[in-house]
Amino acid sequence: MKKLMQLLALPALLLPILASAGNWSKEQQEVLAFEEPCISTQSADDFANCFHEDFVGWGTGSVPTSKADRKTMATDSFASSTSKLILFKPLSVIVRGNFAVITYLTTGKSTDKATGEVSYSTERWTDVCLKENGKWSWISDHGETVSGD
Repeated sequence: MKKLMQLLALPALLLPILASAGNWSKEQQEVLAFEEPCISTQSADDFANCFHEDFVGWGTGSVPTSKADRKTMATDSFASSTSKLILFKPLSVIVRGNFAVITYLTTGKSTDKATGEVSYSTERWTDVCLKENGKWSWISDHGETVSGD
């Protein structure tokens, strides 16, 4: 219970930062409209469609990963657990032409399909997006878990 309370307190600690992050331009809103469905999907195929063919990112591990790597990991993850995005808190959205850099926090709930065990985690991410042919996709990222069960 203590970990859950710490986890839920994290967004409150960031409130001063987040208060200034709500007046998004049309371009920023477009990037965020791409971002949130991608990070909350429960389909490995839909998740893979969010990645550019040339994607390379660190993810939460120490080895660079490709679009194919991320689809493989998502397929395994979605087969063994269900996830629910509880909070998506964009902190910064910078759009320059057809590139965007988004810095955000997420809090999620994961349920192990075999055991029913529930866990919560908060992660921080920086995503680099590229817009081609009117569509945004992830070209690079880096993230890490900042708290969890």
